[in-house]
Amino acid sequence: MSGRFNYVRKGGYDPAEVEHYISELENQLKFYKDKDATINQAIISAQSAAESIVQNAKNQGRAIRESVAKQLEDVSLSISSQKAMLSNFISDYNAVLAKYLRVIEDEDFREMANKIDTIEAFLRDFSQEVHEDLQIEKRLQQGQGQQERGAADNV
Repeated sequence: MSGRFNYVRKGGYDPAEVEHYISELENQLKFYKDKDATINQAIISAQSAAESIVQNAKNQGRAIRESVAKQLEDVSLSISSQKAMLSNFISDYNAVLAKYLRVIEDEDFREMANKIDTIEAFLRDFSQEVHEDLQIEKRLQQGQGQQERGAADNV
């Protein structure tokens, strides 16, 4: 199809106008074909860009999930470590308490209590003896005083 009309001499269209009209139609057709090609190219580019964006999003999502998984693992290890440290602290704390807070019935405390009882009994006995000695000394002084008065009376 050449897009050319046969020349009719009688009662036909003006060949120059027909050719001009056909030329305009061809230009419009070329314009729309170019536009169609550009639109098709834009669609292909958009599809490629969309696929790239989706792939990047998937990659970023995977990287984020891996990072979160690593962080969760680190937190879990930290919690386990803190739990172990707390358990060790409690054990150490209880050991220190057990060392310094012995039960009263321990042999050392019973021995100290016996020594204190012995010292207390000694002090009680000694105090009693001192008190008795003071009483005797007081009576002796009173007896000497009476003898001296009696001797003075005899003189």
